[in-house]
Amino acid sequence: MKKITLLSSVLVFLFCSLSYGQNVGYGFKLGVNVSQINSFSFDIVNLAGDTPRQGGFDSQEGSRIGFAASFFAEFPLSERLSFQPEFGYSAQGNKFEGLRYEYLQLPLALKINFNKFFINAGPQAGLKISAFEQSDNFTSFEFSGFGGVGYQVTENIFLEARYTIGFTEVFEDDAAVDLPLFSQDTNEANRDNVLTNAEGKNSFFTLSIGYRL
Repeated sequence: MKKITLLSSVLVFLFCSLSYGQNVGYGFKLGVNVSQINSFSFDIVNLAGDTPRQGGFDSQEGSRIGFAASFFAEFPLSERLSFQPEFGYSAQGNKFEGLRYEYLQLPLALKINFNKFFINAGPQAGLKISAFEQSDNFTSFEFSGFGGVGYQVTENIFLEARYTIGFTEVFEDDAAVDLPLFSQDTNEANRDNVLTNAEGKNSFFTLSIGYRL
């Protein structure tokens, strides 16, 4: 809770400081994430000492489709260039429920406008706020970079496509993700299996529709 309060306070301070005496625009975006843990590697261990069997389970590495939403402010720096900090929510991870998690994010974008088209890019900080029942297996903070393109449909409505790649590890060093692998013979889950020695970084593609106030 303290981490969320700190991140929110920094964002409010940034918005208030930059908005003083400037022609600032505001808005929000809603979208869909297609996320996957990039460069994902792991071992599967059976806690009872048996040989773990994959069975019919195949979604550890499948992409997750989730929800994304954010608020933004836009500070003009020149006729075409602007600075656009955002504060958002993003569902990330992989298809398997044990590898899903959510973030509060703070993207800091430089935006270049070309009439109705625009591009943006910048760094992003993230704070994990949930990971279902296996939160301790995942690191709390992430740092990433992003780049996007967009099109201004009307004066207020725009579309944006953005790709984000993480620079920090998703998993804690001692992560042991519960992995109930199903047997093809009995169709029952063996819950002694865990995913260990996991490595990987976040990556996701976001398609959004936005509205400028």
